[in-house]
Amino acid sequence: MYFRPGNLVKDFVVEPVKRTVTTKGRAQTTYDTETRRILRGVIASADPEAVARYSQTDHPCTHQIVQRGGEKAKPGDRLVRSHTHYYILGVDNIAAMGIATIYYVEERLDLDDGSEL
Repeated sequence: MYFRPGNLVKDFVVEPVKRTVTTKGRAQTTYDTETRRILRGVIASADPEAVARYSQTDHPCTHQIVQRGGEKAKPGDRLVRSHTHYYILGVDNIAAMGIATIYYVEERLDLDDGSEL
């Protein structure tokens, strides 16, 4: 097996989703940027099966992140690494034993901090 530098474990900041209703009755989605939980995982391009299963209208599944251990984030949460945001579309707890977790994500390069999906 051949590993290129930079293809190993990376750190992602987990920003949990917060859905609220404004005073005018409109739904609002924000992300908790204050809690700085770290998720360590390996990122790769999504395989065709994952793309077909987890893609949504206007939100294609582009990558999958594999993490050792149980779930640290849920669908709807945002993962941040430098200036790249990854929105979690689906989570797969392999064998339901907490050994590894796969996050199916959409990569967004066009957002700044504080932007919403």
